[in-house]
Amino acid sequence: MALDAGELTLVLEFGQGLKDKEWFGKQDPYCIISIGTQSFKSKTCRDGGKNPVWNETFRFNVINDNDVTLVCKDEDTIGKDEVIGTGHFNLAKARERGTDRIQVSMMSKSGKQYGFISVNLTFTRNAALRPPMAQAPPPMPTAPYGAPPPMPTAPYGAPPPAQPPPYGA
Repeated sequence: MALDAGELTLVLEFGQGLKDKEWFGKQDPYCIISIGTQSFKSKTCRDGGKNPVWNETFRFNVINDNDVTLVCKDEDTIGKDEVIGTGHFNLAKARERGTDRIQVSMMSKSGKQYGFISVNLTFTRNAALRPPMAQAPPPMPTAPYGAPPPMPTAPYGAPPPAQPPPYGA
């Protein structure tokens, strides 16, 4: 069964029990949410620590994509932002039912789970987003039953085939 195209509203709610990447103070988590070629970055939850709260809404146009990647990072003022965890989930349930709430497990680089991030999904069908289907060529005209077959056409530039003289001429 093909799933309908539409708009996905994703609410990035909160994280709980995330891996702490800071040595001193509390970490400043943010998320990057990707569906197909579309990606959004959340606001940074300053001093959010292991239990950040975002309550931020994102909208995606979904046609064929069904998988979501959620990467949580710690924003650092000095140096490179560190990955706290990565999670993946599927949109099939939300696309079928219209809504879903998921706790996305956050996995470290080593494959160990450290907490989760809660997301709320609402899917609204929109057929206008579906790419146009390739149209079949028009049917070939057929002669009525019992009629003689059409005369073969001559190749481009060749004279038409000779016609027999009419009967009785």
